[in-house]
Amino acid sequence: MKIFRKPSFADSTGDAIPFYHDGVYHIFSLTPPPGTTVYPARLRTTWSHTISKDLVHWEELETALYPGEGDEPDADGIWTGAVIYGENKYHIFYTGYNYHLETDQQTICHATSEDGIKWTKDPGNPVVKPVAELYERLDWRDPYVFYNEDDECYWMLISGRIKEGPPTKTGCIILYRSDNLENWEYYGPIYKPYHTNCPECCEMYKMGDNWYLSYSRFSEFVNTVYRVAKSPFGPWRTPKMDGIGGRRFYAAKSLENDEGRRFYFAWAHDRAERSDQGEWYWGGEFCVPHEVAVNAEGELDVKMPKEILESIQEPVEWTYKPIWGENQRFGETSIVLNAEGTLNYGFFQFEEESVMFSCKMKVGDCRDHFGLLLKSDEKAARCLELRVEPGMQRVSLVNLPMDVDPFWRESCTNVGEPKNPGPDGIRVCEKPFPVKMGDLIDVKVIIDRDMVEIFIGEKAAFTYRVYEKTDYNIGLQVQDGSVEYYDIKITK
Repeated sequence: MKIFRKPSFADSTGDAIPFYHDGVYHIFSLTPPPGTTVYPARLRTTWSHTISKDLVHWEELETALYPGEGDEPDADGIWTGAVIYGENKYHIFYTGYNYHLETDQQTICHATSEDGIKWTKDPGNPVVKPVAELYERLDWRDPYVFYNEDDECYWMLISGRIKEGPPTKTGCIILYRSDNLENWEYYGPIYKPYHTNCPECCEMYKMGDNWYLSYSRFSEFVNTVYRVAKSPFGPWRTPKMDGIGGRRFYAAKSLENDEGRRFYFAWAHDRAERSDQGEWYWGGEFCVPHEVAVNAEGELDVKMPKEILESIQEPVEWTYKPIWGENQRFGETSIVLNAEGTLNYGFFQFEEESVMFSCKMKVGDCRDHFGLLLKSDEKAARCLELRVEPGMQRVSLVNLPMDVDPFWRESCTNVGEPKNPGPDGIRVCEKPFPVKMGDLIDVKVIIDRDMVEIFIGEKAAFTYRVYEKTDYNIGLQVQDGSVEYYDIKITK
């Protein structure tokens, strides 16, 4: 299984800055110094550079940018930005960070290159400073630069915080415009929803008749969301399924290739001491790219790219072990679980630590939920549950066991030690998901050591990490219903 998780020399990696040019995929990424775990040492990041022609095989190039020294605007970190080819050269616009300065700790800096490999910082850095009378100085970062054909000029979007409004909800996205990538003119906030602290790693693009604006929220739900508008100036409206991935698919940014296909790249957080009880760190490992496509409602469906799918095709031998309830088998790759008014579950047995599981689920008369058990003990008490819930018309990822109120703790002796999901909660993520009897739902899951990456119905995706060793990696479960799981494949 070949999945690009991080540069080979790095302990971890952070925000991806994707760029596609002349048939080559580029991933620039924030790489913390080895041995660092927390602020401020962790955030003195460089820009690593990795390229691919197929999304599967990646080649590491020399580091693109290093932090400066002393009073230079980027002395404490080269943070997120954007790469663009324009005006006959390559440009990087990035966040320079220097927490030793009394003011303007975060500013927008610039570097150029003739070949896209060796970069020279702009001697005029920083090129854009915070507008102090309107915006908080502490959040002024993550420039995204693109050529807006509708407006016939270059746009720079900056993640910031406006000074007026509810203090935890003043995050906004600010627009600057330029004719030449050198002189930038302030326009003002183009999006101020008053619902988040800071909309990190924002970007904007047009697909079909709509414009899409995506960004990440570390202060609510730790995920990447998007908004839709008919004009790049807004108004930006919330779709029904607003997530590119689930929780921990973070700081996702995208590129478009020559075929017009768009891929998002994100990372999932490390946890301290590689433990499910440890605090979540900034930085981790890259996730499988998520491909997005516009559906009939103008919203974005999410699926696994065919390049990844086709690269994981070596069969893995498996057997199915029923634990509770009876199952029916039809051939080698079909299992039916009947559980009207009760529970039916079991697990797949195989040796490999990293696999892809895929199947189709044919929905019967299911009144409660059905789906998969992931990273589970044999009792299905300590696990991740992928739940499809017809009654609620949703799909969710549930992290069990949950804690109980202190009054009941002594009597609930079979619950076991509850997990510590931190800010994620027990219901890690949920999305609306239309489902009815007779539906066929495609599901693909990659289990790669501690990484769990789920793609369901070619509409939604969830990502999570489970470090502890468990009895089984993948199982089936039906609660009060019947479901046929067929075309079952386990590959590596």
